[in-house]
Amino acid sequence: MVIDNLSPFTPDILACLDKLGSRYTYKKYWESKQNDIEKCSRVILSGRRKNVQAINSANSRIIKYCHDNDLPLLGICYGAEIIALTLGGSIRRMPSHIQSQIHVVNTVPNALVSRRGTISVYESHAFCIARLPEDFVQLADSKYCRFEVFGHRTKKIFGTQFHPEKSGPDGLSILENFVKIQ
Repeated sequence: MVIDNLSPFTPDILACLDKLGSRYTYKKYWESKQNDIEKCSRVILSGRRKNVQAINSANSRIIKYCHDNDLPLLGICYGAEIIALTLGGSIRRMPSHIQSQIHVVNTVPNALVSRRGTISVYESHAFCIARLPEDFVQLADSKYCRFEVFGHRTKKIFGTQFHPEKSGPDGLSILENFVKIQ
């Protein structure tokens, strides 16, 4: 299931999933009901354009359900930030808004990025994760954000501070790896 938090990039997430031949259900954040989440095999939370309390509440409910029921979850940009906030981490405002292609160093091979080294990704945000929740680990970083990719130690919950849907082959590979998680 793809949860659209009114990000201008959500159509790119759907296009990537179509390119991968992945089946999905698409819901705007206010359309996502408990029984919809219970029927899906994984959830992707999109970014968002502006801070709206209703978006935060809907996403926090989904995150708690995924966490408590071991449902694979990928948070993209805002989606990663709300995972951190919901589960006990924190975010901070960056010195300036970043909107460009950057290099991220994958420090720990993981289910999303299986090789160590540098990947090229697209970022567009003004906040970043400052502290991870308990039981989460850093998987990749950049000169802009310490937690570019993070994951739970035992659950299939991941966050990317960047937008894999706008990141060319490296981003498509991340989405492909996520949809293959069992």
